[in-house]
Amino acid sequence: MDTIGIIRLVVGLALFAAAFAVAGRRVKYLVDLVGLAQPMPSRIPGEGDGRPTFGHVLRYQVQHILAQQKLLKWTTPGVLHAFIFWAFIVHQTLTLEALGEVFDAEFHIPFFGPGHWWTELLGFMQDFVGLLVLVAVVGFALIRFSQAPSRDGRESRFAGSNLDQGWYTLFFEFGLLYSVLILRGVRAAEGTLPYPDGAFVSSFVGGRLESLPHETLEVIGLVALLVHIAVFGGFLVFTLYSKHLHVLAIAPQVAFSRTPKALGKLEAERIDVENMGEDDILGVGQIEQFGFKRFLDYYSCTECGRCQSQCPAWNTAKPLSPKLLIMDLRDHLWETGPYLLDGGRENEKHADVDVLGMMLVGDEPGQADAVIDFDVLWSCTTCGACVEECPVDIEHVDQIIDLRRYKAQMESSFPQEAGAMLRNIENSGDPWGAGAMKRLEWAQGMEIPVLGQDVESIAEVDYLFWVGCAGAFEDRAKKTTVSTAQLLQAAGVSFAVLGEGEACTGDPARRLGMEYLFQMMADMNVETFKEAGADLGSPEQKGTRIITACPHCLNTLKNEYPDFGAHFEVIHHSEILAQLIVDGKLSPQRSSEGQRVTFHDPCYLGRHNEIYDEPRSLLSSVEGMETIEMQRSRNQGFCCGAGGAKFFMEEVGERVNLNRIDEAIETLQGAGPSTNGTADVVAVACPFCKNMLDDGTNDRVSDGSIAEGSVQVLDVSQVLAMNFLPDADPGDGADEAAGAPEPEPAH
Repeated sequence: MDTIGIIRLVVGLALFAAAFAVAGRRVKYLVDLVGLAQPMPSRIPGEGDGRPTFGHVLRYQVQHILAQQKLLKWTTPGVLHAFIFWAFIVHQTLTLEALGEVFDAEFHIPFFGPGHWWTELLGFMQDFVGLLVLVAVVGFALIRFSQAPSRDGRESRFAGSNLDQGWYTLFFEFGLLYSVLILRGVRAAEGTLPYPDGAFVSSFVGGRLESLPHETLEVIGLVALLVHIAVFGGFLVFTLYSKHLHVLAIAPQVAFSRTPKALGKLEAERIDVENMGEDDILGVGQIEQFGFKRFLDYYSCTECGRCQSQCPAWNTAKPLSPKLLIMDLRDHLWETGPYLLDGGRENEKHADVDVLGMMLVGDEPGQADAVIDFDVLWSCTTCGACVEECPVDIEHVDQIIDLRRYKAQMESSFPQEAGAMLRNIENSGDPWGAGAMKRLEWAQGMEIPVLGQDVESIAEVDYLFWVGCAGAFEDRAKKTTVSTAQLLQAAGVSFAVLGEGEACTGDPARRLGMEYLFQMMADMNVETFKEAGADLGSPEQKGTRIITACPHCLNTLKNEYPDFGAHFEVIHHSEILAQLIVDGKLSPQRSSEGQRVTFHDPCYLGRHNEIYDEPRSLLSSVEGMETIEMQRSRNQGFCCGAGGAKFFMEEVGERVNLNRIDEAIETLQGAGPSTNGTADVVAVACPFCKNMLDDGTNDRVSDGSIAEGSVQVLDVSQVLAMNFLPDADPGDGADEAAGAPEPEPAH
């Protein structure tokens, strides 16, 4: 073996050995760290207990990793990332070739020798995806320049990200591409490239080098090979110590994700207070109390900022960024990890380690020894925009609720104004404290069948109409309830209500973190359903059909009550009304010619339950009404600000509902002046959205931004009732004003 060969063998193997030794040590550390987290049996693929099957996991891997499904929702960066991802897969053959060339300068992959069509195809693919990488590197550089936080501040989705790591990655990718092209060019010039016809770029480079002396080509080839191995090794180690760890973490991350997405229901263990021990923990108060999937979330975060760009809290100048929350928890894990693996908090030699004594969430804003600020945790509306946008299936909302459960249940540390809501649910069965005796006030003057009075059992009617607390007590929401009931009666639908037997589903308590109160309400309601003769169904066969106009009730009854033995067929009022129109049981009675409407997607109806078309079909069925979409709509719709129990808490900074109503008003006014003098309509399909956006409209009237009566906020059922009921008042809703009963003040 000549000198060149000896250097190639010794230095090449040394570079590979060093890289794999450091990488292997890091991988072991990361695996051991995940082992400290709590088990999550429901996430392990298998049979039964609601676990995903291996076939489902495999299909999901193909869709989200190989097909880059979520990434491609953002076209430009998605396509660029797809270029790099697919090139990454193909270029592993180049790594194999580089390892082989350490031993033999003329190495080729077994069965891919010269003279075969599949060999030429491989060569073509290697060079073609190399060009795609070059395009992607340039594209990502331009994106980073155009969205630089130094210029755009909070408006940049990269605000708070480790920007240097992104640039290092681009340099590594360019270094890999450049070195391998020189190496393959040398082989093409020497005539040892196994696919001279397919590898068109390598052959072009070889043509520029073939005039050089053989000895010079050997030296250039040696340097290019060693540089390529060094860059590969450095990139591997860098990946394991940076945000680009997602390259290796994405497969297990996706495998253990909630599919099709981590929205809708929340996960929790049943709480047995009577058998709880002194050491039992509710929620998460220390990093190691998270489930193992949460650790995979930290490993997988790319700091891309898609979640942040869509977050209503971040977009209204609040301290919460879903991205920064995950990054802060990840950084805390990195800081505590070595100590946790060395005996943890019980090890006496760690008694003075400050990072182990930090609170995971502070008890007041600005607390210095807290990983997550108090205001960060309580700014979340649980709208799910972060989860919807995240390309690597991070479960931000679940992490936030885990933290809230600990603060609310173990430390009673939460915004105190929410305390009245919790007491009201516990004592009166509703967040307003109005009491069961007032649950039927909305139905005065109407003939509404009530279970236990007019109907003995739910089995005697086709549907149970679940009114919900807002629909029963909140003045503006009552109009939605009345409109829905009138439309159902006009269509001949057989339904009944629980009346005084109905109670809060527990949704606001659960989203606040008071899991025990939620479970208490769920058990109580399920018992009420049993007594009313409801069919509780099974996972395979749904039971009683329930109609509700509240997306929060819908989500809880449909997605969360199955954990308590109740499997209902829950239908949003927009769904059944849309079907009644299709069936010809409801038809237009008057026209709204020239009136304009834009629809606001409720988060718990849209993102959480993917009901987008039915409310729009109701508006489209109104003769003469012009529908205009807001820019932020459907799965990218903007929150009203009420979710996550925020309806019952104070809001700091810019109000989310004002941000949203401003967009709605701008959308409607952008269509020009009304042609018939009627008020423009912002249509909603949620009582909380109706309240929030109506308040926003009233504020804009008060500050002179719009004229009084120029914009009105109506539920889709109200819009339908005004046009489909023969005796409806066409002006219904125009004079809606505030009048919701308020929770009693916190003391």
